[in-house]
Amino acid sequence: LNDIALCPSFLSTLFLLICKKLLTNRRYGAKIEVKYANITEKALNISTKNAEGAGAAGGLGFAFISYLNASLEKGIKLIIEKTGLEDKIKDADLVVTGEGRLDFQTAMGKAPVGVAEIAQKYGVTTIAFAGCVTNDAGECNNHGIKAFFPILREICTLDKAMDKEYARNNLEKTA
Repeated sequence: LNDIALCPSFLSTLFLLICKKLLTNRRYGAKIEVKYANITEKALNISTKNAEGAGAAGGLGFAFISYLNASLEKGIKLIIEKTGLEDKIKDADLVVTGEGRLDFQTAMGKAPVGVAEIAQKYGVTTIAFAGCVTNDAGECNNHGIKAFFPILREICTLDKAMDKEYARNNLEKTA
């Protein structure tokens, strides 16, 4: 590739091929993503691979920053602003949040932590429910979630765990 005159349309095609490879082969995904980033940065004479959010969603953040000069926002920030959630939280006695899987990535700014950080700002306790809680979910305690509870009561398939009625029953029993 060093001898080929790279153009954005070539790189866009390369990006799509890499995304397909990332989705079908996790073993080589990171190596391919780094290679794509290096080619893109050389061709466009930019350095964006270390920008915040550049690695999210398999490199899509990187592509948006590099090709579209985009700025990335955390999704929870947008939701909080559009729903007026902060106004509702500040006078609450308790905040209950949750997600399908509570883990170390949750602590990196996913919705439950975004909600908990607002609650913490007003001295409101936050607890979380999750379908699954991993061993590293304790990191969420450092970001405002005071306690968290897995709702699954037995080993089951993902389809069963996500069944609305099954999930509702498990949540009621856990709460």
